[in-house]
Amino acid sequence: MAGGIRRMSSINTFQFKVDAGRHERINCPVSYNLDQAAADLLGVPGPVAMKDEAGREIPAQIRRGPKGYVLHFIIDRLQAGTGKTFTVAPGKGDSAHGTVELAEENGRLQVTVNGEYFTTYVYDRSVAKPYLGPIIGPNGKSYTRLDFETKEHPHHRSLWLAIGDVNGIDMWNEPEGRYGKQLHQQFEELTSGPACAVFTARNVWASFNEKPQIDETRTITIYNTPANGRIVDVEVMFEANYGQVEFGATKEAGPLGIRVAESMKAANGGTIINSYGSIGEEECWGQKAEWCDYYGPVDGHTLGIAAFDHPQNEHYPTYWHIRNYGLHAANNFYFAGGKLLKPGDKAFFRYRVFFHEGDTNQAKVADRYQDYIHPPKVEKV
Repeated sequence: MAGGIRRMSSINTFQFKVDAGRHERINCPVSYNLDQAAADLLGVPGPVAMKDEAGREIPAQIRRGPKGYVLHFIIDRLQAGTGKTFTVAPGKGDSAHGTVELAEENGRLQVTVNGEYFTTYVYDRSVAKPYLGPIIGPNGKSYTRLDFETKEHPHHRSLWLAIGDVNGIDMWNEPEGRYGKQLHQQFEELTSGPACAVFTARNVWASFNEKPQIDETRTITIYNTPANGRIVDVEVMFEANYGQVEFGATKEAGPLGIRVAESMKAANGGTIINSYGSIGEEECWGQKAEWCDYYGPVDGHTLGIAAFDHPQNEHYPTYWHIRNYGLHAANNFYFAGGKLLKPGDKAFFRYRVFFHEGDTNQAKVADRYQDYIHPPKVEKV
């Protein structure tokens, strides 16, 4: 893939073309692998500047990923069937588009986008499992519920990862004295930048007495897109490093779980819709779909949360555990019969969550799903 970029002159500048393909691209994240020579020429790990044919700056950065250097950038708009040429050069470290910033303090990781608070990743051990929330929309109100006083499903904290049966231990609900714990160990990556912020956290899922059951690594990427269309990628890898692990066939599972804002839930007039056009819990619960969207009123605005399954996930497309009372979860473990990991086995899941303003059609959720599974192609000029 790195062959798609070529050096244009004696200065440290590269040029490449992005083809939209069959889909219109709006605020679309793109990732492109660079080889070491290209990274050296651009002065990595220093900042870069990226411009289009008209000289407009594009939010862009280079980070070192698990498999090498990756150029991340955001395409604000590109019509279907068209392409555009971009130039990348060493930058000065400032961006007209601002940055997505991570700030760590006291068991919390605060996320701001262009100076505005967006969300917090909470990982201190005063809670049973880490969560991301609240998640702020364009009207300053949260897309998600985060209410520690509630008695109805109090363990539903905004956005989280959990499974209700891990070797017989409940890692979803929190029954007193016997719930499972997700113990934060360390951050392997904390990256801020003009195009995105990325953090990777290592956790041990353990019994209530903190006996380890399985290792889990999650990577969360938050992109520099407008407040009415925030994009968050969630990747999670499980490793059976303490012996055999059984994920039971339980409906209390995700691994991705989301609790929508109270006013947004279907029981209060909100709407559930999936990629096949099925509507409501009766038609969507327990059914397979590439994505599910959940939208409704939040303080005078219509806000929605669309969760996207990835084609590389096992049993794709996933079944959905989605409820009128506000739960929004992807769950194959109940409907597909659980999963057994032998010692040393790994399991990997990927999702994208699209926090949008407007209903499913207004937010063009189906198009944004294509951005995820069929991103624009990057090729040499």
